[in-house]
Amino acid sequence: MTWHPPISRVIDAQFRIDVHSHPVPQIWLDALVEEGYPTANGSLIVEGFPVPDWTLAGHIQNMGSYGVNYSTLSMTTPGVYFLASKPHKAKKLARELNNLLHNYTQTHPSRLGALCLLPLPNVADALEEVKYCLETLHLDGIGLYTNYNGLYLGDAQLDPVFAALNHRRATVFVHPATPVCADATLGYGGPLTEYPFDSVRAMENMLLTGQRARYPNVTMIYPHGGGAIPYLAGRIAGVAALPTLGSLSPAAVLAQLKGYYFDTASAYSAIQLQALKAFSGVGKIVTGTDFPYVPVSQAKPGLAAIQANGNFTDAEMALINYQNALAIFPRIAAKLGLTMSG
Repeated sequence: MTWHPPISRVIDAQFRIDVHSHPVPQIWLDALVEEGYPTANGSLIVEGFPVPDWTLAGHIQNMGSYGVNYSTLSMTTPGVYFLASKPHKAKKLARELNNLLHNYTQTHPSRLGALCLLPLPNVADALEEVKYCLETLHLDGIGLYTNYNGLYLGDAQLDPVFAALNHRRATVFVHPATPVCADATLGYGGPLTEYPFDSVRAMENMLLTGQRARYPNVTMIYPHGGGAIPYLAGRIAGVAALPTLGSLSPAAVLAQLKGYYFDTASAYSAIQLQALKAFSGVGKIVTGTDFPYVPVSQAKPGLAAIQANGNFTDAEMALINYQNALAIFPRIAAKLGLTMSG
């Protein structure tokens, strides 16, 4: 699909849509504290790292500083799955958070969008929330995690959710989560290195279980330059060709893995960007900041360095900055008064 700006609206190539940013609502922090998450030096510790300060006004201010015109908000890990043993509380908190995200978008309708938080691993409640978010709140898309307390994307338990998303041709942003096996992190926080590898685990599991192939109409974005997938895709394709893994066609495996979209959050270096460009092509890259979890001191110069480090042309930067995002988020295009054709 090719995006063409309407004659009445001139969009500069530097117009920027950020598909990866996070709010930190107080009701979420309170729920985490209530469930026993620790604090250190006055900060709540989640996934091994302190939760940064956040306000809605500060978010808008930093968008201006970064040169971001529109930002989609999604709840970061652990969403509400830390309440998996208390499904009623998880369902209630997910609904409250989705309503709050919607309120943020109504406060700044031309600047903010939001992705629906699902109360997985409870599938019935998640299906109810998909309908509410997309049909009542009209949010931009859906937020998922690579795993929910060890239940990975690709597991057949999640097929009803993917069937619903496939029917709606929904766009999904998949945020990594720390694997349940604590030893994998070597005692360090999951975001350090396990997040990039957990994206690979989720993509690999969706491949080997056939879930991705069964629901091709779900558009999926993985952050952080796809994690380690640009470097491991060839190995996965080769090993998946073995009879023990189903004798999958290497070409088909690579085509599936290259079919995802990947954002630029924490993927600003020349090595990362040029590997991603060679792997997926520029048409699959979207802008992400991971605000406020990636420090401004890294994210701001990182955004500014993308073109030079990736050796991207101005036309390619327009794709990365906003055109690719508009192509997969028709609700954003409609909200901003843009048209899609082709």
